[in-house]
Amino acid sequence: MLLAHYATLLSRTNKFHSLLTLLALAAFAVAQSSNDLDWVPFDRGQFNGNVALDEEGNVQLFWKTGNESSTFGVASRSSGYLALGFSETGAMTGADMAVVYKDQDDNLVFENRHAEGFVTPQVSQDQENNMRLQEGHQANGVTGFVFEKQNKADCLQTQVDVAKDAWQWFIYAFSDENTFSQHAPGNMGKEYVKLGTGKSVSLNEVRDIDDTKNFTIVQPELTVPTQTTTYCYTLHKMPAGNKNYLLGERPNESSELLHHLVLYACYGLPDEYMDMLGQEPNCDYETFSNPCSGFVTEWAPGMSGRTFEPGYGKPFGTDYYEYVMFETHYNNPEGLEGVKDTASYTFLYTDQPVATEIGTLTLGDIQVEGWFLEPGKELVAHSTVCTPECTDRWPSDGITAVSVFHHMHYRGRNARVQIIRDGKEITPLSSLRDFDYGYQFSKSLDSVKLLPGDKLITTCEYDTSNDTERVPGGLPSQAEMCFAWVDYYPANSVLACSHFDMGESAENPINGTAAICLESTAISPDLYHSDFLTSSFQNLSASGDTCPAENTVSGVSGQAAVLNTCPEADICFSVNVPEQSASSGTGDIYFQLSAPVTYSWVALAQGTMMSNANMFLMYSSADGRNVTLSPRTTSGHTMPTFNEAADVSLLEGSGISDGRMTANVRCGNCNRWDTGTMSLQGSNSDWLYAHHQGSPINSDDANAPILQHDRQGGFQWDLSRATGGSDTNPFTDAATTTTTTSPSAGEGQQSWERLSTQTQMRFVQVHGTLASLAFVAIFPTGAILVRLASFRGLVWTHGGLQVFGYAVFVAGAGLGIFIANGLDYLREPHAIIGMTLLGIFFFMPFLGLIHHKVYKKVQSRTLWSYGHILTGRIGVILGMINGGLGLQLAHARTSYVVAYGVFAGLMGVVYIGAIIFGEYKRAGRSSGKAAASASVYPESKRLDRDDSGSGSGSSSSHETAI
Repeated sequence: MLLAHYATLLSRTNKFHSLLTLLALAAFAVAQSSNDLDWVPFDRGQFNGNVALDEEGNVQLFWKTGNESSTFGVASRSSGYLALGFSETGAMTGADMAVVYKDQDDNLVFENRHAEGFVTPQVSQDQENNMRLQEGHQANGVTGFVFEKQNKADCLQTQVDVAKDAWQWFIYAFSDENTFSQHAPGNMGKEYVKLGTGKSVSLNEVRDIDDTKNFTIVQPELTVPTQTTTYCYTLHKMPAGNKNYLLGERPNESSELLHHLVLYACYGLPDEYMDMLGQEPNCDYETFSNPCSGFVTEWAPGMSGRTFEPGYGKPFGTDYYEYVMFETHYNNPEGLEGVKDTASYTFLYTDQPVATEIGTLTLGDIQVEGWFLEPGKELVAHSTVCTPECTDRWPSDGITAVSVFHHMHYRGRNARVQIIRDGKEITPLSSLRDFDYGYQFSKSLDSVKLLPGDKLITTCEYDTSNDTERVPGGLPSQAEMCFAWVDYYPANSVLACSHFDMGESAENPINGTAAICLESTAISPDLYHSDFLTSSFQNLSASGDTCPAENTVSGVSGQAAVLNTCPEADICFSVNVPEQSASSGTGDIYFQLSAPVTYSWVALAQGTMMSNANMFLMYSSADGRNVTLSPRTTSGHTMPTFNEAADVSLLEGSGISDGRMTANVRCGNCNRWDTGTMSLQGSNSDWLYAHHQGSPINSDDANAPILQHDRQGGFQWDLSRATGGSDTNPFTDAATTTTTTSPSAGEGQQSWERLSTQTQMRFVQVHGTLASLAFVAIFPTGAILVRLASFRGLVWTHGGLQVFGYAVFVAGAGLGIFIANGLDYLREPHAIIGMTLLGIFFFMPFLGLIHHKVYKKVQSRTLWSYGHILTGRIGVILGMINGGLGLQLAHARTSYVVAYGVFAGLMGVVYIGAIIFGEYKRAGRSSGKAAASASVYPESKRLDRDDSGSGSGSSSSHETAI
């Protein structure tokens, strides 16, 4: 994990502080001298806000917010694509992006894209309502454009609201190439920008403030334990004074094993803990009980320094707290040894009064342990309640929240804090979608008012789809947490508010779930019964989904529900199942294929692999103005041929327009075809897609020859979400409701699909080359040597060659498994044989050693010998054959197949000939073995030779003659 690099800002002496001041003035002078924005290609006067997104000022953002929509302009000193993203967290995940580039015809293209993660952002289906291009430019080494974005996202989950009255994360990327692909290192960044005029108190940046002091809390150096989870604690005394104020905080560099650190305020610290002052860290966290419960600050991956606006500060001192507990959490899943760390945190403070005192309220599951998440769910929620009995202890005028820090672990996806006031839900305190563990931050709020008697519900949502067992809440990184730390003013005594599971026991004063309220003035937290833990309230809509409820099979005819997915940025597919078809399990379904005309053909198919799939190809018609629909099938990895049994028709709306091919298709028998079936009510129906980029086919022949695909993949559709409407064309129905989903491919397949076609081809070629070298060159050569050669050290030469051959094979097999997983070829004979040989050959060296040792004792072949020899010979021959199967699976060129066949055939003949010749020689020697042993070869001159050597292995034994 990366810590913010603020060490250079620390000043422990006046001299160093003066140096920093000079450096800051110099930097400011440079910035002023480069403030000329005449290079920006659009009228800057139409905006009322501007900020440089990068340190050099080469990427400039302009904005003007409005009631319904806002206008943005972005310009970069670059001559390729330029992308600006609206992000919840500063990460790519969930970002709503505006992208401009020039196509091959030098036309400017504007796209609204959405990033599901750190992958190529996909084209959003809402290209008009969400974002609209106003002007764009690319000339003289500058790219810039102006666009309008609606402030409130519509029902699509691919959009982000504009924080027009508060702070907004912007991410950007640019290139000198117009091909939209991964940016070069350094050609990207993020910036937290205040768009509106709302009141700001907490800033996610480091600022120097006049007449202030610094102090740093340092954990003494320790060696990080090798166990996965370690919590360490050190006690520290704060700067002296009755009343001081923290004004800013600056994290320092630390070990990459640091998961997070927390600083707790110690109110009424018991005397027995004073012995911890100045001592080594206490890392025996399983038996240590932290007596300090006030939250001061935390660092987690992604966080930068913070500074409060002038007039605000967090109080500390003898009137509040004098001591703090420094907690560091180390996550060492690999058990690394000898890693040393000295964690530290620097604060800016003053002993002068401030106008407004800030406090921190802890919400969420302060119990940490004792709760579990259901496994196998894309989204599962966990909530805790802060009850009115606790918030009643706030000042009568209430408090004002200025920032919130949401914290979860790796499965975290969304978080929110809801406000229930007088039994009704009002605007939430905070909502955060697309949480990313590596991009945590303190979210600035536009001064949210909280009143005594409010009920607060903190909810965290997690993705447990990769878990097979219940996920516990707990301290380890592999477990989960749910916290929301809220900074507010004016500070008061309430430190934490939540609920607690007391269990069931006769000794408990309260059984079951109890409300909890923790105050700085109390010795222990207050636990109590509360009716508000189970009271009803109006639920918010699900995170990221404000679409109307989708139609289900209820017997009531409604709008057609279309499910859309784009497995690649410019290729999209949609499906609809009419209500009647879903009810009966048979009947028509509708689907759409959409792709640019730069593709020769594009196919959508039902199934999990090419063989026996129900395919539908789209390519340009003879006149080049329409499309041809070609239903096809194949029994293997050969060119699919026309399927006469398919009941399909091309519908209205199909054709070629604006550079895209579209096929709207009705299929009457897609629930069952000759080689497969598909449930029309399936929640996980399997689909494939493939395409070939190149010249248009321009044919009306549904059986026209096609070139092999240059890319393919698979995904799943939840057809229950595509169910609705009557048996009509849903793609021309204005009342259709369309939902966009992300393709749910496996992780390995997603990794493969992220690679370019050229990279994929290189991987295939390297795999084939390495495997061929192993089985057609190295393994046979080692076996032939041991059959025909005779020299001292032959056994080690043989073994060394076979070990090297196996190493080459392992490298090739690793690539092969990655390729097969990405292409869903793991069930193909080529992949099965390859993985079988990989496993068997792993044991060959050990088998060879046993054979060698036993042979030296008994001077004849044993079961171990035959096992080693026969397995090697069969394995090498099978490996040669498997190379041919691999070429067939990859549809290799005929020249490659011929070259491999000739070379493998010649080596195979030599290999088999060497085996036969060796066995013939061995038979001759065996008949006269006794005489030869007695008179020809004295004991002291045994030859290091194997007359029964194997065809494979790493350390073959050698029959020796005396």
